[in-house]
Amino acid sequence: MQFEIVEFEDLSGPVAHIYSLMPQGSGRTLLEEFFDENKVYSDELREIYEKIDTMAKYTGCRRDFFKHNEGAAGDGVAALRVGHIRLYCLYYDRTAVIFGSGGYKPPHTRAYQETPALNAKAELVKKIAKAFNKALIDKDIKVEEDGSISGLKLISYD
Repeated sequence: MQFEIVEFEDLSGPVAHIYSLMPQGSGRTLLEEFFDENKVYSDELREIYEKIDTMAKYTGCRRDFFKHNEGAAGDGVAALRVGHIRLYCLYYDRTAVIFGSGGYKPPHTRAYQETPALNAKAELVKKIAKAFNKALIDKDIKVEEDGSISGLKLISYD
């Protein structure tokens, strides 16, 4: 499967670039799908949107905004959490975040793996992270100091 890295110009700001992943041929990013699928949690979604906006325009993508190590050690997979909503992403320093998708994590569960729908969203981001990190190592992609991404914009994974 292939995903295009798409910058959200309206959400990006002078301090950080905000990206999402778009399945090839879809026309919609995973971040847009996340907001559509979780409309019933409007208060949490509003807070997530405000956090993203604040990161891009004022604070940068501070580490303490995210729960890290949601994937393999060092792969950059993290979660932006508000209440019981999780939004999985690839965290690459204070200047860039690539958002995938996520959803509701019931209060009685300890880990996202216990919720099949949430687990599927996290696993997808982990697979994309593996392919993205390989492209970084191979120098096919570069995350610039200002958070812009140069090079290959299409990520493939098996």
